[in-house]
Amino acid sequence: MGVPVGPATGRGSVGRASVVGAARPKAVPGASGPGRKKKRISKRRRRVYAALIMVCLMMLGAITVAGSWFFESVPAPEDLAFGESTTFTYSGSDTPIAGYGEYTRKLVDDYGDLPDSVVWSLLALEDKDFFEHEGVDYKGTMRALINNIKGGDTQGASTISQQYAGMVSDIRGDISYGRKAKEAVMAMKLEQEYSKKDILLHYLNLNFYGRGTYGIAAASEVWFGTKVEELSWAQGMMLVMQVKAGDGSFDPRVAGEESTAPSARWTHGMETLLTMTEDISEEDRAIIQEQLDAGMPETLETLKNPGSWGHDTTTGFITNPTDGYVWAELESRWGLDKKQFYGHDAGTGGYTVVLTIDPVIQAAASATASRGHLKVMEDEDGNFLNADGEKVENRADAEVYKNDKGYFEFENTNDEAALFNYNTAMTTGLVAIEPKTGAVLGYYGGEDGTGIDKSGPESPHPASSTFKMVTAATALTQGASIDSWWNADSPREFESLGDVNDGKLRNGQQSDPEVDMTLADAVINSKNTPMYAIADKYGASTVLSQAVDMGLTTLSKSDSYTYLNGEEANGANVTYSFVNKPGEGENTYSRHGVMLDENGDYVTDSNGAIDYWAAIDSFENADGEPINNDGVVDRLVTESPRYPADNQIGFGQYPVSVRDMAAIYATIANDGVYVETHYVAKLLDRNGNEVPPERELYQEKTMDVGMARDLQYIGGFIGEGPADQRPFFGKTGTWEADGYEAECRNDPDTTDVAEQCEKYPEAYSAHAWYTGAIPQLSVATWVGNATSESDPIYNDQGSPEGVAGGNTSAPVWQKFMDDVIGQKEYERTEWGQPTHVGNPILDDILNEDGTIDADSEYCIANPTDTKCKRETPPASEDCPPIWEAMNLCTPEDDGRGNGRGDDD
Repeated sequence: MGVPVGPATGRGSVGRASVVGAARPKAVPGASGPGRKKKRISKRRRRVYAALIMVCLMMLGAITVAGSWFFESVPAPEDLAFGESTTFTYSGSDTPIAGYGEYTRKLVDDYGDLPDSVVWSLLALEDKDFFEHEGVDYKGTMRALINNIKGGDTQGASTISQQYAGMVSDIRGDISYGRKAKEAVMAMKLEQEYSKKDILLHYLNLNFYGRGTYGIAAASEVWFGTKVEELSWAQGMMLVMQVKAGDGSFDPRVAGEESTAPSARWTHGMETLLTMTEDISEEDRAIIQEQLDAGMPETLETLKNPGSWGHDTTTGFITNPTDGYVWAELESRWGLDKKQFYGHDAGTGGYTVVLTIDPVIQAAASATASRGHLKVMEDEDGNFLNADGEKVENRADAEVYKNDKGYFEFENTNDEAALFNYNTAMTTGLVAIEPKTGAVLGYYGGEDGTGIDKSGPESPHPASSTFKMVTAATALTQGASIDSWWNADSPREFESLGDVNDGKLRNGQQSDPEVDMTLADAVINSKNTPMYAIADKYGASTVLSQAVDMGLTTLSKSDSYTYLNGEEANGANVTYSFVNKPGEGENTYSRHGVMLDENGDYVTDSNGAIDYWAAIDSFENADGEPINNDGVVDRLVTESPRYPADNQIGFGQYPVSVRDMAAIYATIANDGVYVETHYVAKLLDRNGNEVPPERELYQEKTMDVGMARDLQYIGGFIGEGPADQRPFFGKTGTWEADGYEAECRNDPDTTDVAEQCEKYPEAYSAHAWYTGAIPQLSVATWVGNATSESDPIYNDQGSPEGVAGGNTSAPVWQKFMDDVIGQKEYERTEWGQPTHVGNPILDDILNEDGTIDADSEYCIANPTDTKCKRETPPASEDCPPIWEAMNLCTPEDDGRGNGRGDDD
């Protein structure tokens, strides 16, 4: 909404109201108007009424209060403590990027901006004698006082001056006998301090008009999309009849078609205008009659809260009022809930939330990841169409387009996007975190922050091989070193797999049955079997706990649970939410998912939609209170070595968020120290003063510095890194597509998917990751299908063959990182030297008798190790050169059947 601009003369501007000295009454065409002679009440009678009011106050023991109110000045709107909306800004910027609040407030500066249609409509409904009385309806106030004292229904009988006094005193909701008398005293004082025009202007500025608007100027734009000075008689009447109906009882779109209250009130007001022949000209009354005959004016359709805005952007996932991440942080660290930011009550709201988001980095994230908006349905002429194929005016009302495979597609309008030349059904998630502070500096989960967040916990993705850094960190914290050796056979049998895949696990599609390698090489070469072995050895829950320590907050998996109506949910998707409070005991978690209530109905969220984050478990603390109220169930993550995650966590089978992977790698980049991931840089009150948090950010040393530097060292061999060849570390990740081919399963002629459709080849990939860091910035990037988590993605030639993290997601990471490095001019910083901390254990490659196959990679690299032995050493012609040099080979047979053994 813009600021109304009036004609060159006779108009002011719309903004905050300013109080000026008494002004002359406004001239009204065809009548003397407010300048005509007042019908004055005699001084004697006035004194009698005032005395009676004061006697009543004394009878109520309130003379002290009344006296103090009489001598206190009545404030103008700009002097009042309003509830105010909250503003969000980028880090280091004063420019608002979003707002949250109950209303839009917009005030008129000058009485001259108020049209006759507003002034006389208000007086017709509320106070026809406003320009004639002296602020108090003495008879009405006495009648109300006596009636209320007798115990009858509380009554109002307020003039506009008394109503204004009530509003500024915050007592408008209570019209009991005591407060009604106080209003009368204040109204008398008000009439002494301000002119009639000022009182009327302040009154119209201060009132609430519904639809989130305070002030007649805001109401005119939100209700009718017009400037206040351009309101017709019909529109002016519609607005002023809302001044005592903040509940929407006179709003036709809120009250509903069956309610006659809005039309009855409006008609009464318009007919009253026609009787005001001394105040309104014959010409204007003719216009009023014409508009009355035409019926109530149409208002704009929207009833959305205009006090909240800016959440349908890339940063909306952080700020949106429904599930934005900032709210939990503000409550956890500052002890303030949404209500205190909303500005509903006087003295609340007015905060400025300075986000950690860096505008330069955020712009780079959007430039790298955005592919524009999703395509919507259109006809041949470019008209938007809804789900029924009908034309609609607004793009937001159009049906989202799906192709023959059932995929959403992007408009692909950003030629700077890393995926610009890729299939338009593919999308990107990207999160950038500052390692030393835990601050989220850049966030891209999609274009619309009120939609699905591809970087957040509501849309997690299998972490795949990027999680192997966590598994390696677990091995190091459990005493192993990056020089420890592990069996990387593919396939490899594991007893813990049971009947799954015949008890065998592969390294992707590889078949290499005799492979041993160091932990460092297992991560660099992205082998699955050693990672499963680490989880099997130390416990999957130990790996999970290590991940939580490093920054993991959620993990999804299929699970079973019981609905509130007793039915069983088998194989349902469950999100585990973890809480890590360093120094406050073990990590805990709670389970969330779709729930049915006692009646078998879906549990819904605050918007009435199915709540996919409903609490599953119902536990009670020592006081009998459900712990789910604060989202935490007091269970140890390490209660079982294979629960809640199984050993497949070692190679990243479970879906996690892009944000959490950026946090985990930030911990490694920060030499093993986790700093709580956060979005709020600071909080300012309405006066611009910083509000100190109740607690500092959580920090935890999750591993020794040497271990972190060993992981940095390993990751430095994976990927190409930034273009300027500065030190970095990272890890690729790829997860396969699964299920039946989309084009077939979505074909209307398909009646049996399993019979008629083919499954995707095992070589197709559905997810591609690259997560990595430089000392100043940790960045996680993910590429996948915008619609389906199981369908394949494609290379830049449009083929699903050969797609992997290294050739699909890594370029996204590199483009973004190069852009940020260039704009932020980060100093080139070296990692610390690797320390090879821990023990180079060999447990995973030992035979049952404690020996190691002599032809293994380990024994070739360590031929003098006494564990490397054969019953019969190899003949010279088959002996490796290094063995021959050490005189470990069997001499050639000389025909006598003997040869040199180990004891010769």
